[in-house]
Amino acid sequence: MPRKIIIDTDPGVDDVLAILLALASPEVEVALISLVAGNTDVGHSRDNLLKTYYQLAREREQHPDAMARYPLANRTVVAVGSDYPIRGEKHVATYFHGRDGLSNISVTHPELTPPEGTEYQLEISAKHAYDEILALLAAEPKGTVTIVALGPLTNLAHAYCTDKETFCRAGEVVWMGGALDVPGNTSPVAEFNCFADPYAFDILRVAAKCGEFSFVFAPLDVTTSHIIPFCDLIHDGENRTPLETFTTAFLHRVRGLQSRFGLPDAMEMHDPVAVWYAIENPPRVVRKGWAVTGREFGVERCGEITRGMCVVDHRGVGDGDGKKRTEDEALLEGDIPLSNKEQSTATHLHDLHAPVTIDQEESEVVGGNKDSKSLPKAITSTPGSAALRTKLLSRVFGHAT
Repeated sequence: MPRKIIIDTDPGVDDVLAILLALASPEVEVALISLVAGNTDVGHSRDNLLKTYYQLAREREQHPDAMARYPLANRTVVAVGSDYPIRGEKHVATYFHGRDGLSNISVTHPELTPPEGTEYQLEISAKHAYDEILALLAAEPKGTVTIVALGPLTNLAHAYCTDKETFCRAGEVVWMGGALDVPGNTSPVAEFNCFADPYAFDILRVAAKCGEFSFVFAPLDVTTSHIIPFCDLIHDGENRTPLETFTTAFLHRVRGLQSRFGLPDAMEMHDPVAVWYAIENPPRVVRKGWAVTGREFGVERCGEITRGMCVVDHRGVGDGDGKKRTEDEALLEGDIPLSNKEQSTATHLHDLHAPVTIDQEESEVVGGNKDSKSLPKAITSTPGSAALRTKLLSRVFGHAT
């Protein structure tokens, strides 16, 4: 029986590949797709999802093998969510994803836009995304539904703040976002999804740290190394399938941008890594080949040049909560005798990179030191970029690798 997942997304170029990977995976059923502003606004996000489902329907009609690859692609509810962050200015990633979120194919390839009156194998809800998220969590057994977030966490933060008890019925939240020990991609210090709504991320980070739900995230630290060459993804020859034609149309521009930025001729699989994790790992279970690590950090919510930065304390002296020493009364001479200051620091020292799991075939995410059990858990190891390439190309496109 496939496990139900919710995908919260802002469909841009890698989101579409991640959604298709989820829909082509028999381990999971995509019960709900909730839309949020991020790579583009929610209007274009909705249009991009409908384009994806339209091309997927054509793929299934024209190629019988696609019916077997996408057996559950007609069971999904779609709900539109927030078009603005919790607080602060709205930012979108059109600089990379194009004005419409899919490399401007609405202008350059109008033939890929569904005709007026198209009927979709979807249930499009009139409710707000966070209402649908809460409704699904309330209807399913506690701890069984995984929420996979591929964009800013705005919808999830609204759902959590609206009804914490119901939201915490989720088995796990898996998110693509953040940059811990590497540079950002939108700014020198911030990954885009965190930059777009740092307040939302901070709300959920604090809740997870308090042990209210399990939170696993795929930061740039791990996703950037997962790539698929453009020659595997772009199909310029004849006899292309509808999905190959669709993805080729929006990946050409991305390929040009990668070249302009001086990057390899390959697509970075940021969002697919998060979906891949959710496919292979049931809630609170980490299977062989994967590893997660509890991490202590803060989130800069409104910095002039550091908005969205994950602030990791690299001092290595026990100040894991990022406390400023100028505000730490315990460091006053009268509170800690001079002879005991070193001892006090050593007593409270904990390894910020201490693993949460143990190395075995399959383990529940427990263990590590007591402080790390409820921390947000960063994915630190996967079965590898080549394994993701094989799985995505075979499942999404039916390509042998």
